[in-house]
Amino acid sequence: MPPSAPTRSWTGVLLAAVYAATVNLAVPVVLASLLAGVLYRHIHPNIRDQAPDGSGYGPITLHLRLSGTNAGIPEPIIICGVPGKASLVYIRVLRKDRAQMGIEFWGLKAIEGEDFAIPANNEIDLTCSLPAYFPKEGSRRWGGAPASLQRQRRTEYEITVDGVVRLKGPINYEQPEHSRLYFGVNAVGGSWVSSRFTGMVLKVSQSF
Repeated sequence: MPPSAPTRSWTGVLLAAVYAATVNLAVPVVLASLLAGVLYRHIHPNIRDQAPDGSGYGPITLHLRLSGTNAGIPEPIIICGVPGKASLVYIRVLRKDRAQMGIEFWGLKAIEGEDFAIPANNEIDLTCSLPAYFPKEGSRRWGGAPASLQRQRRTEYEITVDGVVRLKGPINYEQPEHSRLYFGVNAVGGSWVSSRFTGMVLKVSQSF
């Protein structure tokens, strides 16, 4: 038996009310999400659009916001190279608001510095100098730089955090010139360094 006219009428009213409620709820949520995305991109632009790509030279400086985790996992900061021939700069966020810098040259054991205090705002400036970031000794790209400086840059690694040297030492490790750079992502694998940085890379620059 077909439903009566009053039943069809009440069904239509109910469906219309549900539709209106859904639209009234969904539209503000969608608009808020879109606006939040635009605001976030304005405040934190995609660093991939600005970051060095491996074609330049010189120390690399990053402005980082560390995550709230303290699991001590080695997280990638700057990865340079290809599988089998790469340098991996990483950070461990430790308990009691401490952190530790480390570096691994593929095929060699990892090297780690002393732990240090994390600033109250969880943000740090990290500068890294590795042999792979500089031209070969004697290259015209050094300009008038003395041979002693060229030798130093090509045979040492140095990592500073907020102007304090946290890791430094001699290294004999060859990588192809203009090796690919990755920031906050371990794209080369083959390491105990995790796949991604759980904090935020806010800014990257390179100068020579």
